[in-house]
Amino acid sequence: MTRVVTFTNLFPSSALPTHGLFVHERMRRVAAAGGFDWRVVAPVPHVAWPLRTKTWRQWAAVPAAERWQDVEIAHPRYRHWPGFTRRQAAAMATGARATVAALAAQGRCVLDAHYLWPDGVAAGLLARELGLPFVLTARGSDVNVLAQDPRIAAAIGEACSRAFACFAVSGDLADRLAGVTKVARSRVHVARNGVDLDRFRPGDAGAARAALGLPATGRLVLGVGRLVASKGFVVAATAVRTLGDARLVLVGDGPERAAIAATDPRTVFLGARAPADVAVAMQAADVLVLPSEREGWPNVVTEALAAGLPVVASRGGGIPEIVGASPPPWLGALCAPRDAASLAAALRGVLASPADRERVRGFAGRYGWDEPVQMLVATFRAAGEAA
Repeated sequence: MTRVVTFTNLFPSSALPTHGLFVHERMRRVAAAGGFDWRVVAPVPHVAWPLRTKTWRQWAAVPAAERWQDVEIAHPRYRHWPGFTRRQAAAMATGARATVAALAAQGRCVLDAHYLWPDGVAAGLLARELGLPFVLTARGSDVNVLAQDPRIAAAIGEACSRAFACFAVSGDLADRLAGVTKVARSRVHVARNGVDLDRFRPGDAGAARAALGLPATGRLVLGVGRLVASKGFVVAATAVRTLGDARLVLVGDGPERAAIAATDPRTVFLGARAPADVAVAMQAADVLVLPSEREGWPNVVTEALAAGLPVVASRGGGIPEIVGASPPPWLGALCAPRDAASLAAALRGVLASPADRERVRGFAGRYGWDEPVQMLVATFRAAGEAA
């Protein structure tokens, strides 16, 4: 039996249960469909205690090993100095070497790395040393942000050139990866994320609002994601405050919270929530807003569509691949990032008519997990045969 070892820092744990959920959602399905022996190595950055902010203290609470839901996870530590980005891949590989080597010694093994820097490059270093096939997946800011550093781009390109297979979650991201690393575009395949069509579905809006303590009346514009500048939620607050009775509801937390609240004091902050609560929030809302500056394949868009919620988002990354370059009004609208007036106009147009939730839900059916899972199972089987 082929053992697939998912290697990434982007994975949930008992201390950080929502971190990297999208990797877990993908790989648990791949492992079940392919009958693979699935393990996870999720390296944890070790930061000297005088440098530990709240974030690093959370990482320090991750156990050395655990079983999280349906998979055994090892959390080897690697030395990390905040701000020294270029050193991360080598440090991660050093910290995880013994753990990966022990798993590889037990039989046929394929490394499955998510996020290309430092995780993918570190996996490539270990694969070369241990003689293992490895598969890489680009996720978004690893290419859109980190690979703008020429040295990091070169390291990513070198790892991609040796990988058994390279994936990106959208066509746009695949094009960008090939462009910044000079890897042949034909070597980069698209394996989009899927959506859980059972969890995300239309429901009783009134009951959903009551369950989350949201206003019973008025229109709700939902945003889901980290409250950081690149997500554009300050722009969303600027736009929503011009829409009469509409209120912005945000699921997530981050350093932009105070700036968002100052922009529109009526904003409702629900904080970081489990996927089940996100699904309820989507049932409660009238439209999803995603005014981010960059994206790979944002799961929140397909989740909203599966819940029957139209989407107003920035025109960038993989978003037009999901809803189309010019989506019909019943599905949503796209606009330029960082443009509050354009965003307000798009929201106003979508909110002018009640959402046809069943029609939107029907559109989302094309984004289930079957297609990407079949592709990935075939890849890991072939890699296992080459091990």
